[in-house]
Amino acid sequence: SEMCIRDRTYNIDNQALMALTLSCLAAATAIAILIIYARRIILVVRNARRQADDTNQVFGLSPASIIVYAYENPDGVAALLPSLLSQDYDGGFEVIVVNDGNDEATDSLLRELEATHKNLYHTFTPHDTRNVSRKKLAITLGIKAARYESIVLVTADSRITSQRWLEKMARHFNDPEKDIVIGYAFPDLDNVANTPSRSEVHDWLIDIVHYLAAALDGHTYRGDGDNLAYRRSLFFKNKGFSQSLNLSYGDDDVFIHQCSTPRNVAVELSRESHVSTSFANPREAMKRKKLQYTFTSSHAGKWQHRLYGFCLALLWVWLLLTAASIAIAPRNIIVIGSNIVVALLLWVPLIASWNSASRALGGHRFFFSVPLALLWRPIRNIIYYIKSHRAHSGQYAWQTLGPSNWSKMTDDIAK
Repeated sequence: SEMCIRDRTYNIDNQALMALTLSCLAAATAIAILIIYARRIILVVRNARRQADDTNQVFGLSPASIIVYAYENPDGVAALLPSLLSQDYDGGFEVIVVNDGNDEATDSLLRELEATHKNLYHTFTPHDTRNVSRKKLAITLGIKAARYESIVLVTADSRITSQRWLEKMARHFNDPEKDIVIGYAFPDLDNVANTPSRSEVHDWLIDIVHYLAAALDGHTYRGDGDNLAYRRSLFFKNKGFSQSLNLSYGDDDVFIHQCSTPRNVAVELSRESHVSTSFANPREAMKRKKLQYTFTSSHAGKWQHRLYGFCLALLWVWLLLTAASIAIAPRNIIVIGSNIVVALLLWVPLIASWNSASRALGGHRFFFSVPLALLWRPIRNIIYYIKSHRAHSGQYAWQTLGPSNWSKMTDDIAK
């Protein structure tokens, strides 16, 4: 009778005890995820909000050199240059366009604009350059041609809407400890064909927030060449891209990881500093970039990639523990209730922090799809890891491929 009373009151038997044990393990896993992972997402939100409140104009800035990388994109150069040349910047600046491949249409446009803008210059790389990363060569030529210590990098795909963009990016160089400024850039997906799926957009946002959060936490492993800045002296002190010359890419992740310290990196997330990138085919461009970054991840921030991978793997551990707990005692109210509480305690903060991060960066609502995006991400990363290694030869500079050939190769891989 005592056993019956006990069973009716607490409903604790061997199966329920095992189920509750698994539920407790799921709770411990959820707590670990929140402490390790969610904390980093909140770093990005706090930094973006703090900088959004800082609207005061900065004076006494040092002169800056804007380096524009252009590859057979005269329309992009024509769209970008007016916003660069009209920057409201106290320190004075120059714009240097590196015409990769010496495209005739781009060259004609630049010569015409140079006649009316005395702070605009251009140089070029030969079209038949081989056995070297073309973009790294172009950036190196641009930095060598620059007159000023503060170097700010964009590409012909970058689109700038604020006249204070340069001020926001270069203001950090007033601090002698800061050598690198990580900016924010995101593809422009409005009014374009072949837009990526929502899942792909969310995965790209996750990538961005991950490397921004790592930089804010003192473990920088990546920037974005569409909106990036560093000191000219830092570039030459570290012998430019010498440590990644064998790679076709890595100018904005391998190099940044190599030069960064916990104290010399600033992250700029104010709305005025945001840059959008314009692609004729954004879906393919995002796939191509993810393949590149997946390949170079073994050369830049390997431990950070593993940390994020571990955190997302813990989500699967939580899911499996929860499913096993319910499967063992599917009719036990205590077991089901405890698992529901743990799930809410895990996902409500994660969903809220990711939605806040997306909104703080000017993105769309990222809410109920957060669980699926985070759980699917490890699988997507494995797929891209396999694809990037199938494109192994194209990743090395001695078999450098132009953007069009790289796109064709990744299309073949996808098929």
